[in-house]
Amino acid sequence: MFSFLQTIGQECWQSSVLMTVAGECYPSAVTESHPAVAIIALMLCLVYFMIFMENSFFSIVISWQSLFNRIALEDALGNKNLIYAINNTVLLCIPLLALVLYFLDVTQIHFLFIFAALAATALLQMGLALLVGWLKQCPELMLAVGTCSRMHKIVFTTIALTLLALFWVTGVHSVEAGRIMLLLALAVLFILRAVRTYRLFTENNCSLLFWFLYLCTLEILPLGALICVLIKI
Repeated sequence: MFSFLQTIGQECWQSSVLMTVAGECYPSAVTESHPAVAIIALMLCLVYFMIFMENSFFSIVISWQSLFNRIALEDALGNKNLIYAINNTVLLCIPLLALVLYFLDVTQIHFLFIFAALAATALLQMGLALLVGWLKQCPELMLAVGTCSRMHKIVFTTIALTLLALFWVTGVHSVEAGRIMLLLALAVLFILRAVRTYRLFTENNCSLLFWFLYLCTLEILPLGALICVLIKI
């Protein structure tokens, strides 16, 4: 009888410890998983991709070419049709990135929270870019910088989707490996974007201080906050 009660007591104690640790790490509302929502979002992304298939393929090709060919970047910035195609493709990138982070288990946040964080960051950067262009009377420059940033988002999305497909085919499922690869790709693209935006600012006779303030306010702060939300929560 005593041993039976002792066994029950140990099981209850272990259960209470596990519940306490889980409750301290992740709130119950956040850790709930609804894969049906992610599957529906994936289907909607496929439908959107089929509608704008030509624009999406063309935007992906131009975005990758712009990384290594400055002429391709200048052609994209000077073509309204290309800018329209890039903007349509970026709308698809936000839910796709949320799906990649969700399926790779990079964060414990619910899919809808991931999508909301990515969308809020994109809207914040777009709004600040429009505000800076209006205040400094350089809307063309901020439009070019924003287009360059969106092309890098397209490149990062293709890298993330390729990484997800690679993990799915090989059966490798490592949160640490996924985080490291995504952060490495993000760091490389951020350096390339900083160099490109510096050239755009200098070509438009803007000061180094203006470029530095743009980099800190519209790039580093929103991106850093987004990474903290996705990884640490």
